[in-house]
Amino acid sequence: MDIKTLYTLIAVADHGSFNEAAKVLGLSLSSVSLQMKALEDEGDLILFDRSKRPPPLTDEGRDFVERSRRLIGEWERLSATLARPNDRGLLKIGAVHTVVSGLLPAALAHLRTQAPDLRIRLTTGLTHELEAALIGGRIDIAVVTEPNSVPTGLEFTLFREEPLVVIAHKDTTRSDPHEDFRGILERNPYVRFNRQAHVSGLIETDLARQGISITSEMEIDTLEGVISMVEAGLGVSIVPARTGTAFPKALRSFPFGDPPVTRRLGVLAPLKNARRRFFPYLLEALQAASRTNGKETAGKPRD
Repeated sequence: MDIKTLYTLIAVADHGSFNEAAKVLGLSLSSVSLQMKALEDEGDLILFDRSKRPPPLTDEGRDFVERSRRLIGEWERLSATLARPNDRGLLKIGAVHTVVSGLLPAALAHLRTQAPDLRIRLTTGLTHELEAALIGGRIDIAVVTEPNSVPTGLEFTLFREEPLVVIAHKDTTRSDPHEDFRGILERNPYVRFNRQAHVSGLIETDLARQGISITSEMEIDTLEGVISMVEAGLGVSIVPARTGTAFPKALRSFPFGDPPVTRRLGVLAPLKNARRRFFPYLLEALQAASRTNGKETAGKPRD
């Protein structure tokens, strides 16, 4: 028996099935199933009622889950006490692509001034991918768009509301420089950011709410890729306002909605983690970067 197997057991209990636990942990279904079977064999336990689908926990299984939670809590507290009481160490950060290309570089530069001996390992991904990495212990903290619901064992701390803007090539708006964002979106091909990204869900929901019909011809995985396609005159798009980095000069940006639609950015972190002492440094750095670079123009098109 090892601590990772107990984490897997708790994920199964929290998410209700082997399949859902496998998704959030980034494991295969067979890997989760084998771990649970090995745990039962090693402890001579019957944790799941396999006569039902998906197999629910037995009474013995529920009791074992609660004992496992207490054991993991003690293990994490012990790990924290063994950590060095200074600012040295490694902090594994995950961040969504749209933050990496905007706010995060300034935040990490500020973080370096506050904790110069802290080493940073950065991973990028979509919000749901970073949630799974947190639950699986592969990263310590994530900078993400606010999820619809916060998974058990994690907490979300808001640090910024960021406006969404429509971007278009200047030539696209030359015939009518006063055209509103609705006309720009409906009259031109739409370059969609990866629809699995949480910010894409916010955009799609608000397009539907406002009754705006778009024609999508491209779907791009990175914010920089979307901007490049629009810069080449291949369509228009809706993206988070650039924080700390200007859009290319060939583009115009327009607030999306009146009042402008925003996304909520924050840090997602485990409630228990041996590196929690580093989390306030990152949050402070993100807040400082937002104050320094976060003044976006609202209500008028920007050239």
